Amino acid sequence: MLPLKIAPMLAVSAPPFDSPDYHFELKWDGIRCLAFLTATTRLQSRNGREISFQYPELDNLHRQVKVSDVVLDGEIIALADGKPSFFRLQSRMHTTSAAGIREASRTNPVLYVAFDLLYLKGESLMNQPLATRQELLHKVVNPSPHLMISTPIPHAGTALFKQVAALGLEGVVGKDKNSPYLPGKRSPYWKKARVVRNNDFVICGYTTNPQGRSDLSAILVGLYAGKELHSYGLVGTGFSQSEINHLLTLFAGLKRTESPLADPPMLSNLHWLEPRLVCEVEYLAVTPDRHLRHPRYKGLRNRPPAACRVENLG
Repeated sequence: MLPLKIAPMLAVSAPPFDSPDYHFELKWDGIRCLAFLTATTRLQSRNGREISFQYPELDNLHRQVKVSDVVLDGEIIALADGKPSFFRLQSRMHTTSAAGIREASRTNPVLYVAFDLLYLKGESLMNQPLATRQELLHKVVNPSPHLMISTPIPHAGTALFKQVAALGLEGVVGKDKNSPYLPGKRSPYWKKARVVRNNDFVICGYTTNPQGRSDLSAILVGLYAGKELHSYGLVGTGFSQSEINHLLTLFAGLKRTESPLADPPMLSNLHWLEPRLVCEVEYLAVTPDRHLRHPRYKGLRNRPPAACRVENLG
């Protein structure tokens, strides 16, 4: 019998590396999902939530396995130009009405990428080595337009990471080929290396949060396109209290009543600044609507604001 829920195994962060003891695969830019396949398909999110109803195009995953009572671990992704697009997937994640889900499944379909096999014929495989589980995964699953298997590459994690970075993908996960599956655990048996980008941005304002950080909650950053300054969203992590105090001292002489941006966001508790300060920001990607994914403040830079331009984005 299959359990009702399984907490997924998690990876630790690490730099790219090579090892004969590890298999390496793409870090799929989607949402983690466990697929419970019996006479039906039941999808569970990373936090244990039932999400089957949101992805009707995945209703028949149970028909793509050769035996019943199977649990797959994997990722739901959406593609744009042949590559995983978290931006496209976000619209699916937030669509909950029946009509909206039907339309979205037609116009913005998703794909399930399986990378592990946890149960087979109702029996747990989690104490079996990863290499054994992945070998069985390829034997049991029949790929389809909405189901594919993530194929690992032995040893060469560094070379794969370089290829992934060149293609603008999210990163690489290295997995010890002899490791068990540890549900709910973040283990060094699995190591993720994310492609991180850095760029300089103009500080255009900052927000405060009366229920949280009332002095400085986040900074609003921008880049020049031609002569116009455009918003690239909020950066709310990476600040020590001493850095917040230093920034607020600098901000005191730069306050203004109107936005310096051509496209000012509608945010509450937003304080505009003269666009004179430049900071470095680390981030994973830029979304099509000009927001930084997982941005982190890295410090002020001694550069002219006009040098912070859209065409310099990495």
